Amino acid sequence: MSIGTRVRQYREARNWSQEDLAMRLDTTQTTISNIESDKNVPSSILLNKIAKELEVDINELLNEGVQVNISNNQFSDLSSAGTVNQYNPVYNMQSPELVESLLKNQEQITQLIEMQNRLIESLLKK
Repeated sequence: MSIGTRVRQYREARNWSQEDLAMRLDTTQTTISNIESDKNVPSSILLNKIAKELEVDINELLNEGVQVNISNNQFSDLSSAGTVNQYNPVYNMQSPELVESLLKNQEQITQLIEMQNRLIESLLKK
């Protein structure tokens, strides 16, 4: 089941229209429609907002139990010291810690970009 399908199911369970959810997220009905029809995948920031608004864990919106196995040879050219190659980890792409970390990083990047834009604007005014 796709993210869009799950968003639609949780939205409908609350008896909200796409417009209702869009207004709560400060976005457009078209954006919600495109997400629910799998035309667009929401950014991590928007996905986090959707989960909070629908009062569901973000993992509920993400793919079901998909795990990615990263083998040693995929990292062999990245680590000359071999520190990465000593592991053969399996990453759960839905782990709450990973998702939370990604969302936090995305928010920090957004804040940095906004600060950079304000700085550029102030420099241009001078």
